[in-house]
Amino acid sequence: MRLDLGEEVDATPNLTPLIDIVFLLLVFFLVATTFRKEEVEMDLRLPDATTGTTKKDARPIIINVLESGALTVDGKEIRMPVLEQMLRSAAKRNEGQEVLIRGDTNTQFGVVARVLDACRAAPLRQIAIGATPRANGR
Repeated sequence: MRLDLGEEVDATPNLTPLIDIVFLLLVFFLVATTFRKEEVEMDLRLPDATTGTTKKDARPIIINVLESGALTVDGKEIRMPVLEQMLRSAAKRNEGQEVLIRGDTNTQFGVVARVLDACRAAPLRQIAIGATPRANGR
């Protein structure tokens, strides 16, 4: 076999198959990944607190009490009887089930108190109140 040195040979690799594979992998991971929506309402203004702890590993039931007094769990608005039944079911499944109550600063305390009562009646004992951390000097 004889190579004519007068001809130029194109030595750049064809990147089209590589780009195709990268895009296919990207689509695969986007479809295969489940995006878990955190139960954090962005329009909820939490009160400040100087003490308390945060837990990163637990998956509590998060109950949001909006300024209007409406209750949301998992992004869905629910009524108090439904919440009470849900809390009783959760207590039967898991004695140590944690509950996080996030009440808007401007909501009526009576609504938050009714949610606390529902948690205690379930009976759930791992109850936390959501607040925004505040510096001690503030």
